[in-house]
Amino acid sequence: MEFSIKRDVFLEGIQKTLSIVEKRTTLQILNNILIRTQSERIRIVATDREVGLTSFYDATIITPGEMTVGARKLFEMVREIEGDVITFTVMENNWVNVTCGKIIYKIPGISADDFPEVSDIEDVDLIGIPCNVLKNVFEKTFFAISQDEMRPNLNGVLFEVEGGKVSVVATDGHRLSLASVLLVGEENDGRTIKGIIIPRKGVSEIRKLVEDGDIVGICVMDGVCIVKNQDTVLRVSLINSEYPDYKRVIPREGGVEIQINKDKILHSLKRMSVMSTEKFSGVRIEVYDQRMVLTSTNPDVGEAKDEIDVSYNGERVEVGYSVRYLIDAIDPIDGDVVSFEMRSGDGPGVIKNIGSDAYMCVVMPIKLRTEKGLG
Repeated sequence: MEFSIKRDVFLEGIQKTLSIVEKRTTLQILNNILIRTQSERIRIVATDREVGLTSFYDATIITPGEMTVGARKLFEMVREIEGDVITFTVMENNWVNVTCGKIIYKIPGISADDFPEVSDIEDVDLIGIPCNVLKNVFEKTFFAISQDEMRPNLNGVLFEVEGGKVSVVATDGHRLSLASVLLVGEENDGRTIKGIIIPRKGVSEIRKLVEDGDIVGICVMDGVCIVKNQDTVLRVSLINSEYPDYKRVIPREGGVEIQINKDKILHSLKRMSVMSTEKFSGVRIEVYDQRMVLTSTNPDVGEAKDEIDVSYNGERVEVGYSVRYLIDAIDPIDGDVVSFEMRSGDGPGVIKNIGSDAYMCVVMPIKLRTEKGLG
């Protein structure tokens, strides 16, 4: 096997695999990427058995073949090479030469026969979804995915395409984020994807895939979500579990709706977060007389207090929240003004765009220390 390829193209192709290949594994082959010649292109494949990435890159094929090599070490080599074209040659005993001008690297490979099977997709009925749509819904929900391994059904997002709408839900039990986008024109062809759970790592890889480009095709087949653009195919094994009935968490009864300038509330919350530690990250919010008073009291660090003007009509409300959860929830809001619906007692807060349910985040309150802190 031998081919030559532009250095920058090869480097980009290897770099895309680094977040997929296993960092710690008893199977050395999962540290490797598979490189296979195909017509006038090479095919680079990475998998950890749960997520698989296949990408194609133009190359000059001298001798066809296939081989696996360590992804991270190959990336480091190509990154340090100064030159335009790299030659990749498989020698005897599965050793590989990577050369450019006077630079010669020699590294051991592993036969492609030992690499996990990553099947091609043929005649698959893909639903076309604009990249900016997927980017939007995943950016607004990713932060709320649970990292509690004891609750595997929450270790991903609930993804649906139905009624001409793409919807994504994520929750960790303390907050719930929901984002949806209505497809328009030819994008809305009536096809559906019913309630699949895409794991965190899979969502991360999809977000990278849709960072650039116009449209991707997506489908579900045999418990695997397949996402494809022109030169790359991503396969993500779905979480085989039942997602909780998230609609029960969304309050039906209205609370006190407060309209706040997004930048002002974010800056104020970030000032409160200076008091946060791993053990304590709470903020007390009081709303009255057209103002919001934020207080953070941490006996190990100190105290902080801030006040901002708000617009609301209702009774005085005082609730404690995780300051980090509020920042995460407000940051994805489109526009300059945030709708923050607060409830006394144990009632959840609801943060969303004004006059729209396309994005909302439900945040559960927390109990804070009884002392008021700064006067």
